[in-house]
Order: sequence, then C-alpha cells, then structure tokens
Amino acid sequence: MSGGSAYTHNDGQEHNPEMNLAWQFIADTNVSVFLTGKAGTGKTTFLRKLREQMPKRMVVLAPTGVAAINAQGQTIHSFFQLPFGPMVPGQQAERSGYFKVSKEKKNIIKTLDLLVIDEISMVRCDLLDAIDGELRKYKDRTKPFGGVQLLLIGDLQQLAPVAKESEWQLLAPYYSSPYFFGSKALQEVRMVTVELKHIYRQSDASFIEILAKVRNNTVDKATLDSLNSRYIEGFIPPVGEEWIRLTTHNNMANSYNEQMLSGIDAPVMSFACEVKGNFPETSYPADETLVLKKGAQVMFIKNDPSGAHEYYNGKIGTVRGLDDDGNIMVWCKEDNRNISVPMVEWENTKYVIDDKTKEIKEEVEGTFKQYPLRLAWAITVHKSQGLTFEHAVLDINSSFAHGQTYVALSRCRTLEGMVLARPLSSGSVITDASVNAYVDKELAETDRNAGQLPSMRFEYYLSLLDELYSFATLQLDYQYLTRVVDEHLYRQFPEYLAMLKERTDMIEATLVNVSATFRNQYLQIMQREGIKSQLLRERVKASADYFLGKLVDIFTPVMKEWNIEIGNKTIRTQYNNALDAFKVSLSMKIGTFKRIGDEEFTIKNYLSAKAKASLDDLKTKKTQKGGEDIDPKPQKVKRQKGDSERETLAMFKAGSTIDEIAAARSLTKGTIIGHLVSFIPTGEVSVDMLVTPERQKVIKDAFANVSDDEERKLTVVKSSLPDDYSYAEIRLVLANENKD
Repeated sequence: MSGGSAYTHNDGQEHNPEMNLAWQFIADTNVSVFLTGKAGTGKTTFLRKLREQMPKRMVVLAPTGVAAINAQGQTIHSFFQLPFGPMVPGQQAERSGYFKVSKEKKNIIKTLDLLVIDEISMVRCDLLDAIDGELRKYKDRTKPFGGVQLLLIGDLQQLAPVAKESEWQLLAPYYSSPYFFGSKALQEVRMVTVELKHIYRQSDASFIEILAKVRNNTVDKATLDSLNSRYIEGFIPPVGEEWIRLTTHNNMANSYNEQMLSGIDAPVMSFACEVKGNFPETSYPADETLVLKKGAQVMFIKNDPSGAHEYYNGKIGTVRGLDDDGNIMVWCKEDNRNISVPMVEWENTKYVIDDKTKEIKEEVEGTFKQYPLRLAWAITVHKSQGLTFEHAVLDINSSFAHGQTYVALSRCRTLEGMVLARPLSSGSVITDASVNAYVDKELAETDRNAGQLPSMRFEYYLSLLDELYSFATLQLDYQYLTRVVDEHLYRQFPEYLAMLKERTDMIEATLVNVSATFRNQYLQIMQREGIKSQLLRERVKASADYFLGKLVDIFTPVMKEWNIEIGNKTIRTQYNNALDAFKVSLSMKIGTFKRIGDEEFTIKNYLSAKAKASLDDLKTKKTQKGGEDIDPKPQKVKRQKGDSERETLAMFKAGSTIDEIAAARSLTKGTIIGHLVSFIPTGEVSVDMLVTPERQKVIKDAFANVSDDEERKLTVVKSSLPDDYSYAEIRLVLANENKD
C-alpha cells in the first residue's frame, strides 16, 4: 500500500536506521527531506538506490557539470534553462522568455513528484528561489516549489556556494545567508532533516572524533596536537608507496603534477578524448588531452564499468606502459599486479518522456570517451570530494573557504595514512557560524520528526485519495466551457448548450455529492483500520468503477458534439481554450479511475496513472471502459440487463446511503432497496451493512410468529413491529434468511 517504503540494501547497510527513516519520508509522505551526514556516511549510495527503486517520478540535478555527470543527472541551469549570475527576487517574472523551455520539458515538470538536488551545500539561495519560480510556473502556483517534494543531499560542513563579493552585494539586501537554507521559498516548505551517522570510510574512533571536532569547529589544543603530530618536515613519500598530495588551489596541484612528470626520463604519451553529440567542455569529467609517462602516478576517476571491480574512483596506481590492445597498463600496489585500462565512456543525459510508457527517462545527449585516469601526485581538495585515500600529504594550511580543511582531512582513511605538509593552526579551520546554527537547529528536530512519520504518512495517503475524488477542477472547467457557449454561441448551437446545462446538475448529484459522502467513509475506515486496510482497498476499487461509469455516461454525448465550427476567431480561441482545459480535467479523471479500477489504489499506481493521464491527448487517444472504446465521437454504450442494479451497487459501495442513491438516480427508495436485495444471495451485499444485528433479531422473531398459512406476508410482520421499523429492513432480512 505504501508504494515504495521498502529500502533494499546491498552494500552492507542493512541495519542503517537513518537511511531507512529518510527512505520512508521520501516514499510515504510528501514532506521534503534534507539528507546530510559526515563524509563517508553513504549519501552517494543512498542516491543510487533511490534511482533504482523509488517509484515516484523524479529528476536528479546538481549545481556543477561534473557533479551532475557523477550523479547521472543534469545541471540545475540546463534543466531549468536558468541564466548564470545572481538572480534577485522578482527577477523570475521579469526574465520571462529569457530561455525557451521545450514542451517536453514542461510536461516533465508538470508531472514531477520528486526533485533531487545533489551537492546542495554548493547551491546558492537565489538559485533555489529561481527553481521555485520555475516549478510554480508549470505546477501549482500557490505552493512553494509548485508542490513538488524535494530531496536535498549534501553536507553543509563541506564545500560552500560560490558567492563573489560583487554578486553578494546584489543579493545581500534580500538574503541573510548565501547558503541554500537562505532561500525564501524553502522557508515555506515543510522539511525534515535526516543525518546519516554511520561512517563507512573510517573505523578508528579517535580519528573519527578528531574529524567531528574539525567539522563542528570545536577544535581544541589536544585536537590540533593530534593532527600536527602528523607533520613531518621535508617528507618524501617512500619509493613504491602511492601517496597523493591534496592542495587548496588548482595552480598548486597542476604545478606539482607537472614538476613530478617532467622529472621522469621517459617519452611523453598523449591521449585525446573522443566527444560525440552534446557534451559541454565545462562538464568534461576527465582531461581533454591526457598526458602521461611510464612511471607517472595516476588516480582512477571512475568506478570500473565492466563489473569486474578491478578499480574504483580514487584508486592510486603507476603507469607501466601500453599493452598490445592499446590499453594503459597501471600497476597497483594493493593488488600487486597490473590492471589493463581501456578508454571508458561518460554520458551527458537529459530527461525526456517515454512515448509509450509516459515515464520520465534519461536520454543520452552526448558522450565523452577517455581513459579514466588523471595525474595524481596532487589533486585539489575540491576535486577530491567523494574520494577515499590510504596515503595522502595534505598541503592545506592555505585553506581559504568554509569546510575545506574538513573535506581534505576526511578523505583519509586513517590518521596514520596522512602527513601534513605544514602544521595546522586554529585559523586553518574555517567554518561558518550560520551553518552551525542552522544544522544544530535542524538536527534538534530529528527525533520529533521521526515520531510524526506515521501521521505524515496518513496525511499523504489521505491527500492523494482526496485528490482522486475531487471533482472541483473538472466542475469549474465544465462550468467555464458552458458559460462560453451560453454567452457567445447560444443561437448557433442551442441543442449543444441545452445538453451542457443539463449535465451541470448531474455532475453535482452523481459526482461531487457522492464523492463527498464517500470521503466520510474512507476517512473513517482509515482512522479505524489504517491505510493498509483490506476494506479500504475494496471500497476504493469498487468506487472507481462507479465514478468511471458516471464520467462516461455524463460526458459521452458532450464528446460527440464538442467539435463545433465557429467563424469568429476571438470566440473560437476562447472556446478552444475552455474546451482544452476541460479535456485535460476529464482525461485526468477517466485515466486515474480506470487504472485504480483495473488494479488498486497504491501511491505508485495513483501517481503513475495521474502522470500518464495528464500527458494523454483526448483528441487522438481513446479511453477505454471495460473493453469498449470511448473516443471524441463514440457510439452510445447500450445498457445491458442488470446495469441499473449494478450502478446502485457501485454507488452503495462508494459510500452513498439508500436515500442519497434514490435522489441521485431519480428512483424510489423501494426500487433502490430492491436492487440491493438482489445482491444479498450473491454475497455482494451483506445485510449487516444495512441492518444492525439487534434489529435483525427483532425482525426474525416477528417472522417466527407468523403462521405458514399467512404466507409470511410482509404487511403482517410490519404491523407486529414498532413503527420505526421499515419495509426496507424487513425485505433485506427476509432475503438474507432465504438466500440459501
């Protein structure tokens, strides 16, 4: 029933309660989630599992090209077609049309359930507000982020957003902080924070404690002394051991790598990349031209895509030359052997909608092919994010940004595998007080949020049912269509107008009123038995058949007549706009009730049906009911014998009382009772649903006192009972007694 609350683990994380908690919030509620945690706690693993198993329609975005390629998603700017540079509040409306958003992209956004943003620590507040503006434009304008659920993944104690002084001067009047949590739209969102706590990268408790103090800016003298014990003046890595140098600036890393490469007396080997299709240079995940020599120290920058697991992202080795197939031979000390490394491919993807399934899928826009290696005597702290090193020299005394020192230290698996190029001072650890305050506040709410998960799950399930049974949009769209015809086309199409007006009361009586009554029923069942109730599933499935039938009965005649010829261009445009809006509403309702009637109501089924229905075009696609095609010009579906009784049964199962059914169908109460009585022998209607056990006993006793020669006449029994007993109750009990 939950539609995706089970989280399948395959990476030794079977007992990770925080991952399970985050998964349940995402799968079973519409509450947004900030998933954070120290370096090495499995955030990347969680995202990979989410992509594989989550049934919600989602896209994965990241702030930079390389981060997007690593997350197998798109950049925020390319997906939403946003301009670069600061965006002050209100600029969204002013820049309308700045970039053209394709129809397909609009459809993806319109049917989006979940937006995932990886490396959220690098997303600036104004960019998140720009995302809010784009989602509102194509989803629900009244809700932050258009009502889309957010999953924000990242560690605020690591890399910060880029906020140049000139840009921040423009934004400072509007925002208190450049970090994502400074977003005005985010402050309107109901969001929970889940911190992953189990560290998979390090196992030494004392080193983990040191990292925690650096992360939280609580470094004391003992912590500095422990770190500086790893300062070795003039340290030169032992020959044969694979050490990498972490630096704070690109030029430092590049200079060190060039110096080490030039010191090798061997021919230069150059390898050009191969690019096909659209793959922006800013997103290149490897060197455009890889320059190596035999004996060069290199690092793998991708996990082995062959499935052989011969190398992983961050593994260090030494170039040994080329093999007969043109592959680069890399010797790795930890394996004590050479690895043959062919060129591999990275994909630049975009999101599209599958024509057949209507699911959001990734389509390859371009590919980048290169050997998955880079020179690795040195690397910047920024490029080391997500990697793990057995041996590293940290040249980080020139740290200039929040979180840089922590990122560098946390790349190391052990304290003993780390050497400082220069001693650290307290000034080397740069943290932002606003970050600490925000994180502390959010984490303080974690236990309370976890305790509210059952109620959040209940609210979400109820909101989806309410959405399914709401006919408000369809009713408003139909009223507007009728008003356009009534005001401008009443002389040309009087019969069409009469038909439209005639159905106004039908919509109210058989859809709006019945659904309101049914809401009381399913709410009571949920409150009594929970959202996994078998009775709830049965009632919802039965009601779907009823509402689907009524939609077809009411609107089939309208569909046959709505393609009218209008000479006046202005009126024709107004009519077509009204008709298109109504078609979308009708398509949504028919599509969702069809799916729920055929299968059952689950979060996955409902969200999938809603998305597919919203993308179907009623002009060209047929909607089926029980195998008969209903298109814009259908034949009237003939009623078969027993259909009237079945319609009564469907309304009854949907929660309508006998009086309400009689009023809605313009039939007598006795006729409705007769319909229901016919289903008692089949077991489809139980007398217990209509007559209490106590009243049944009184009626049965009255029948027992009627002699056979009186033929158990109803009038005799009725006269012997108190006045508040009805013929309807008597007939139902009698039918139940005689059903065998």
